Amino acid sequence: MLETKDLSVGYGRKPLLEEVNLHLQPGKIVTLIGPNGSGKSTLLKTIIGQLSPVRGAVLLDGRPMGDLPPPEVARRLSVLMTDRVHPELMTCWDVVSAGRDPYTGRLGILSPEDREKVWETLRLVHGEELAPLDFSQISDGQRQRILLARALCQEPEVLVLDEPTSFLDIRYKLELLSILKDMVARRQLAVLMSLHELELAEQISDYVACVHNGKIERFGPPEEIFTADNIKKLFDIRADSEELFVFHGGKRLRCGYTTGTCAALSAQGAARLLLTGMAPASASLTTPKGSSVEAPLEDCHMKGSAAFCSVRKDGGDDVDATHGLLITAQVEKQEDSGVSIEGGAGVGRVSKPGLDQPVGAAAINRVPRRMIEDTVLSVGEELGYEGGFRVTIHVPGGEEAAKKTFNPQMGVVDGISILGTSGIVEPMSVQALIDTVALEIRQKAAQGHQNIILTPGNYGMDFLRAQGMDRWGVPVVKCSNFIGDALDACGAEHMREVLLVGHLGKLVKLAGGIMNTHSRIADCRTELFCTHAALCGADRAVCRALMDCATSDACIAVLDGADLREKVLDSLLSAIQDHLDRWAAGAFIVGAVVFSNQYGLLGQTWRAKELMDAWSTL
Repeated sequence: MLETKDLSVGYGRKPLLEEVNLHLQPGKIVTLIGPNGSGKSTLLKTIIGQLSPVRGAVLLDGRPMGDLPPPEVARRLSVLMTDRVHPELMTCWDVVSAGRDPYTGRLGILSPEDREKVWETLRLVHGEELAPLDFSQISDGQRQRILLARALCQEPEVLVLDEPTSFLDIRYKLELLSILKDMVARRQLAVLMSLHELELAEQISDYVACVHNGKIERFGPPEEIFTADNIKKLFDIRADSEELFVFHGGKRLRCGYTTGTCAALSAQGAARLLLTGMAPASASLTTPKGSSVEAPLEDCHMKGSAAFCSVRKDGGDDVDATHGLLITAQVEKQEDSGVSIEGGAGVGRVSKPGLDQPVGAAAINRVPRRMIEDTVLSVGEELGYEGGFRVTIHVPGGEEAAKKTFNPQMGVVDGISILGTSGIVEPMSVQALIDTVALEIRQKAAQGHQNIILTPGNYGMDFLRAQGMDRWGVPVVKCSNFIGDALDACGAEHMREVLLVGHLGKLVKLAGGIMNTHSRIADCRTELFCTHAALCGADRAVCRALMDCATSDACIAVLDGADLREKVLDSLLSAIQDHLDRWAAGAFIVGAVVFSNQYGLLGQTWRAKELMDAWSTL
C-alpha cells in the first residue's frame, strides 16, 4: 500500500538515512526502533510529505505520492505525530470531525454520514463521553485517544505514527496500542510507526526495522530482532550492563532491583545529605551479584537532626506487589560506632520463628542489612566522619501492599519485607502483558460491571460459546496463564463475582496452588492427578499409569478405566476452590469450571455452580 524506493532523507542535501526500502502491507504494523537521533522521525516526516526526500521516492499504491492530489493523499494516508496539538476553543468532537475534511468539500459542512463516522470512530477509541469536552482540558492519555480517532476518521489505508505513546503512563500506553492493534485487524490498515518502548514494540509489531548508522540495519519479525546481540549492538549497550537483562521464553526482559537495594541506595543518599547538608540527585552501588545500579533519589530533606531520602522501587518486567513504592531511609548520627538498623512504618515485623530475622525484629533480611551498613559507612569514611549511624527504613503504603503478598502466612505482619540476596530482580514474566489483562478488567469495571468471566485463552472462549454462557451478559476477559494476577486485578477493581473457565490441563494446576499456569513455571498435572487418585483409593498400577500420561485427557481415560473419574475430579475441584478462596481472601466470590476438548464439561466447583445458576437467569 505504501513503499519507499531507495529513499534517502535528511535536511538540505546531507542525508541522515540512505537507501531506505520499506513495504507496508494491509493489516500489518511495521515499527521503527533505534537510538535517539538515528533518523526515525526524519524518515516519517519525509514519508508523509513534511520534508522533501534527498533522493528516492515514496509510493502510495504504486504511484509517487508527490504526483497525487492532496485530497486523495489525505483520504488514503493519515498521521499522528509527536507535536503537541493546541486547538483553540475546540471540543473533542470538533477535533475528531476534522478528520472528515478530505470528504466535505470546500465549505467543510458535515453530512449526516460524516457525523455518524465521527461518532463511530469515537466509539472505537472509547471516547464518546469525551466528545463535548474542551480538548485543551482533558488528560494526555485522552488527547492521544482523540487524536487517534481523528486519524482513523479519515478512513485511511495507511496510518503513520511517530511515538504515539509519548507523554503517556503505562496504563494509557497499553490502552492506546490495544485500540490500535484492534483497528489494524478490523480495518486492514497498514501502519508505520516509531516506538521507544522495546517491550511494547515487541508485543504489537508484525515487523521491526532497526534504524542505526544511517540505514535500516535489520528488518524482520520481532522474534528475530529482539535478541541480545541485536539489541546491544543497536543501542550500544556495554558488556557491564548485560546482567541487567535476562532472557526468558525467548524474550528479553529488563531486570529491576530489590527492596534491599532500594533501601541501601536511599540510606546512602540520606547519609550524604546528613554529613554535607546537600541533597544528592542520585545514589549508586554494586549489588551482591556484581551489577552496578544507579537510581534517582526522591524527597531528600532534613527534619530536625535526621536526613531523609527515598528511592522508588523498580521491579523491571517482573510481577511485584512492591513495584512503584517509595523506600525511604531516615539516617541520624549516634554516639556508638557502627550502624544500627530498624524498620519504620510500612516495614513488617517477624511474628513466627524460622525466618531470616528473629521474632519481633524488623523484616529486613541479612543481605540488605549488610548493604545498608556498607553504604553508609562508606559515605562516612569518604567524608571523614568516624561516628556511628542510626538507620530507619520506612515504606509508605507498605502495609497495604503486604496484603497482596504471602507475608502474613509466612509470619511477617504489618508491612512488607526488605529482601534481596542478589540485589537484582530477575523477571519471570512480561509485566506489560499482565498490565494489559489488568487494564481490560479495569475497563469492564469502569463500564459498571461487577461480575466477570476469566478464561486463559481461545479454548475457553470456544467452550463459553458452545455452552451459551456468552449470552449471559457477563463480560469475558482472556487472562492467559496469569490467573493470580487477573484475580488480583479483579480485587483491585472491586469485582463482586468471578467465574474462571478453563481447560483441565491448565486449571488442574490450581489444585496445587499454582496461579501461573505456564508450563515453564510448573507442570505438575500428572502428579496432582496421581495424588488425588491415591486419596480416592487408586491402587499402585493406576497411580503409575497416571504418572505416565502425557495429557490431562489421558489421565481422564485412566480414571475412567478405574471407575474413579467422578471421585478424583470432585477432590481436585474441592482443592481448586480452596486455593481460589484463599487467593481472593474474601474480596470477591470466585469459582471455577473445567472442561476438555475431548470430554467437554468435566465439572465445576460448588461456588461456580451457584454463580452459573444465578447468572443464567439474568
